[in-house]
Amino acid sequence: MLVELDIKNFAIIKSLKVRFQEKMTVIIGETGAGKSIIIDAVSLLMGSRSQKEMIRSGEQKAVITGLFVLDNQKEKIAELCEKYGLPHDDDQLVISRELAIKGRNIVRINGQLTTINVLREIGNYLVDIHGQHDQQILMDQDRQIDLVDDYASDSFKEELSAYQEDYRHWQKLTNQLRHLRQDAQELAQKQDILQFQNDELESANLEDPDEDEKLEEEFNELNNYQKIADTANYFMQLYDDDEHGIATLLGDAQNAATDLTEFGSKFKDFAKTVDDGVYALNDARSELSNLMDQMDFDEERFQYVTNRLDTLNSLKKKYGPTLADVFAFYAKVQKELGQFETGGLDEEKLQAEVAQVEEKMTKEARQLHLIREKVAHSLEEQIKQELADLYMEKARFSINFEETKTFTAKGTDAIVFLIAPNPGEDLMPLVKIVSGGEQSRLILALKAIFSHVEPVGTMIFDEIDTGVSGRVSAAIGKKMHSIGQDKQVIAITHSPQVAAAGDQRYLVAKQVKDGSTFTQIGPLSKEETITAIAQMMAGQDVTDAAKKNAADLIKSIKDE
Repeated sequence: MLVELDIKNFAIIKSLKVRFQEKMTVIIGETGAGKSIIIDAVSLLMGSRSQKEMIRSGEQKAVITGLFVLDNQKEKIAELCEKYGLPHDDDQLVISRELAIKGRNIVRINGQLTTINVLREIGNYLVDIHGQHDQQILMDQDRQIDLVDDYASDSFKEELSAYQEDYRHWQKLTNQLRHLRQDAQELAQKQDILQFQNDELESANLEDPDEDEKLEEEFNELNNYQKIADTANYFMQLYDDDEHGIATLLGDAQNAATDLTEFGSKFKDFAKTVDDGVYALNDARSELSNLMDQMDFDEERFQYVTNRLDTLNSLKKKYGPTLADVFAFYAKVQKELGQFETGGLDEEKLQAEVAQVEEKMTKEARQLHLIREKVAHSLEEQIKQELADLYMEKARFSINFEETKTFTAKGTDAIVFLIAPNPGEDLMPLVKIVSGGEQSRLILALKAIFSHVEPVGTMIFDEIDTGVSGRVSAAIGKKMHSIGQDKQVIAITHSPQVAAAGDQRYLVAKQVKDGSTFTQIGPLSKEETITAIAQMMAGQDVTDAAKKNAADLIKSIKDE
């Protein structure tokens, strides 16, 4: 429950601190005094959107702080605090929001900075705020099924959870299947490209990643065969000429070196070096001769090498840049083509798996439907009773079931709340025919039913009694008081009957001082309560008779 609210520089509020109590608290005051501003402040603590215009005129920032005492929601709040790394006490939670004219707004939970999304998630377990024009769950046809499910037993919720797990798996499978079918044309085009590439590479008979280098060397020899032959022949002529050839001259040089050894042993090494050199040159000449004997220009081979190199260079340009890269690309193409070959099998397998899951979900959804029908019947009776308490005893209320065209996260049920507020009227969807006053009573009827299972500790009703008066207002007041026995209820009202039903009342008043407007709030004593309710009933001129009527109203509502 909300224990304390501290507001600074928010709207027309300069500084305000109020402590709330258990059960039903009624906030009253003249229009424009600032009652709804207090609710706006609480809404900000629950994560509602802020605007700079909310900051009091002339101030740089507004700060709103709320102290909450936890009860049934302790475990869930502790779990969320652990999840988001927030400090937490077993029984208390302090939330603060700071709005700034310049710079970023700040959110703190138990003193630690956090995000607005975390605040909203935690706020779902703290306060539930409702007004006359509440369009949340009641008026949202898509969410009316949630009300039925919330009213069901824990065993139903377990069955729904099991179905939803299968539903998520089904969604995943059907998405995969849809993508397979949607991409069929694109995949076929890709397969054609891969097949063309594979055929091109396969026809090239690739075997050796170094083939291009070896062929380049062979091509160089064949392409320069005549130059090589002419140069080699020239060398032979130089070497073998009878009179002036290198061989003859080397022989003469060798003889001269040998002659020198006769004049001293010191020339022996020199002569040996000359001999070695001559022998080496002779060996080189023999090697060249052998090489030339082995060389033979083959025109057919030359054409093959030329064409083969053209093929390999073309492949390298497309899939290279190196021949090793071409080999790697070829392996990749073969692998991808292999996956295409099993694509049909994948689709068949997916279809079979989808059919299997759908068969299971059909049975689960049928079971959920049967349970919901029983729950809906019980809920209809409860709502009728609550509406009767609120003087709508002649209203007819029905929960209508329709089967969805496909599976949803809730099964195959679509639920619509139908109502005929007056005798002789046809049942129509709630959102189409309910007036403001009737909607208020429906909200209250549902809240009376669901207050026992809702996780929040505080329910706030902002002028939910607008559009009704007299005995209907009194009934609304008593209904909120009944809810207040399980939850903390804070009600803003202009109705004396609702004010009379409260366990305590607070008066919001606006004051003008030194040209500035201030809002104050404080609890009313028993006598002040009687005077305030008398003013609500009779106006500012409160007579003893008006006070007596107010006291009688309080007593009559309390006694009923």
